[in-house]
Amino acid sequence: MKKIVYTSLFLLFSTLSSLAGAPANKPLNKEDIRDTIVVHGMVLQGRVTGIGPNRLSFKLRYSDGTNRIAYKDIDSIYTRYNYHISFKRIDIEGRIVGIEDNKQYLKIREDNKERTVKISDIDNFVVAVSEDDSFENVVRNKFPYVKGSVHVGLETENGINAKNTADIRMNLKRKIAEHETRFFLNYDFETTQTTDAPKVQNKDELIAAVTYKNYFQNEQFFFAALAAEYDKPRQIEQRWLPSVGYGYKFTFDKAFWLEPAVGLAYASTSYTKGRYEDDQFNAAALRLSGEYLLDDVIYINTLIVDGNIMYYPSLAEPYQHWILRSNLGLTIPLFDFLSVKFIIDYTNDSNPDSEVGNNKTTSSLLFGFDF
Repeated sequence: MKKIVYTSLFLLFSTLSSLAGAPANKPLNKEDIRDTIVVHGMVLQGRVTGIGPNRLSFKLRYSDGTNRIAYKDIDSIYTRYNYHISFKRIDIEGRIVGIEDNKQYLKIREDNKERTVKISDIDNFVVAVSEDDSFENVVRNKFPYVKGSVHVGLETENGINAKNTADIRMNLKRKIAEHETRFFLNYDFETTQTTDAPKVQNKDELIAAVTYKNYFQNEQFFFAALAAEYDKPRQIEQRWLPSVGYGYKFTFDKAFWLEPAVGLAYASTSYTKGRYEDDQFNAAALRLSGEYLLDDVIYINTLIVDGNIMYYPSLAEPYQHWILRSNLGLTIPLFDFLSVKFIIDYTNDSNPDSEVGNNKTTSSLLFGFDF
């Protein structure tokens, strides 16, 4: 034990001596470069990791967690890192040197000139490639207006029972000024086989949707969406669901928002040939989506809760024909790019036969990355 202590003291003394003898004008190493913000008179050093509508994400220098600080609490900010900032179809690379105008604008130094950028106009904020040339950061800089996530769950069982399961879920969002486009894809596949029994396909289901939103005034938007799906075990060969409508985004504190929308839709479903007649009907489009980000959660630091409800009842016979999709997700960010996600999906359709099944609830635990 004494030997370990003496060795540690010797290494510490050697390190301090080398630092003391270092030239004063020695350039900073990357690990020495840090951003500085002052919050209620307290100086914090680390790195800015994100710019949100109400809060700034800041990773402390000697901490693994990320702090989200309200702009109203920030007295000053100065970054040593250069950032790639996108706003109003403009891309710049520079450093933050101040916050002003009632904490609604950031002052950015780009080369030898300064400009002010409204925080609510920022579509993308990421460390510049000159500061971080990792693959993930290069991708983020290459596609500044695109954000998304890919999560995967896989299971293989070999024994008395043979089971193969795959669940893939992808979300993409591209936002430029008032234009926002989202793409969603979810694929589930599962087969099981027992001794002396044929293989059974329990799942072969694909859901894909693309949605365009135009935020024409403040938080108001028009939307146009197209959803498509098939579900072989439930005899759904293909289903198309275009819709248009109007919505409003309610933004609350602590990164909490709700987005209700109403409109019109058309549903067209084709079942496995020879089993049931095709089904088409005009429908109302009732949608609700939201997200709530919780900080300082015990053991996990950050928890993101998100959910969606999409209900399409027939205009002529709402109790005879309808389509409902809903999900609730819990996401725990592990690192800057990795996360684990628990999702509960609920499906309720007016299918023509009990064999097809109207209701289905699926729970999934997925691992993936965010970009």
